[in-house]
Amino acid sequence: MQYPFKSDLATTPRRIDRMTSPRFAEALARCDTLILPLGSVEQTGSHCPLGTDLYVAQAVSALLAEKTDCLTTAPIPYGDTFELDFWPGTVHVDSTVLGSYLEAVARSFLKQGFANIVFLSCHSLNMKTVDLLCRRLHREGYGVCAIDWWKAAGDAARAETKSKEPFGHGGEVISSILMALAPDLVDLGQAADEASLPGLGEVAAHPLGSAFVAYGDFRDYCLTGAWGEVRDTASAEMGKKWLAKALDSLTTLIIEWRKNRLPSS
Repeated sequence: MQYPFKSDLATTPRRIDRMTSPRFAEALARCDTLILPLGSVEQTGSHCPLGTDLYVAQAVSALLAEKTDCLTTAPIPYGDTFELDFWPGTVHVDSTVLGSYLEAVARSFLKQGFANIVFLSCHSLNMKTVDLLCRRLHREGYGVCAIDWWKAAGDAARAETKSKEPFGHGGEVISSILMALAPDLVDLGQAADEASLPGLGEVAAHPLGSAFVAYGDFRDYCLTGAWGEVRDTASAEMGKKWLAKALDSLTTLIIEWRKNRLPSS
């Protein structure tokens, strides 16, 4: 399936922050589900911009809203970057502050009439905050679900990558998808192409959900804020393919989830 990959998504018809108030009221009367994107501003190696997650959040939310017949809005730009906030340009919002802010935004949309919110996190560390809020809102009867975008993209790329560490931060998958969306923002010639440090393997061997959980930060994982070879492996062509596959998979999941949320006729 082909998607309209564009660097300029300003004209997307489902971005409610670009609508007038009367037009938004009309759109809300036809659609009860909001895709709420979350990004971050953080170090992503020497070849990707600080706003990689933010740009992807904006682009993916627009594409996903079109495919699922949902509405979307401007991304929440800053997130929980505690594990890498020592690099210049990285902006960190403490999880308690982020949680309160995200809850206020979500409740404002729910108050206006949305029945369902899809939290689209394009920065995986935000998922800790999203998870807690979703549990609260579900208890109150709202329809909520959460998407970890980079996990979805990783699943789409599995068995099709070329590098040794394709799923690294700023690695082959992330770089390729950003190249598909905005090639001018990626400079592969500046990539360090470094391997991960031993600390990453220690944490990966004991992740959340296991009996013993180990912790680290990005200084334990890498030297430049990214790891994995990208100079000779990342490509816009593969990024488009993985982006389309991830969008198709998430579209199916959201449509099924919304259908199951509808009352019996």
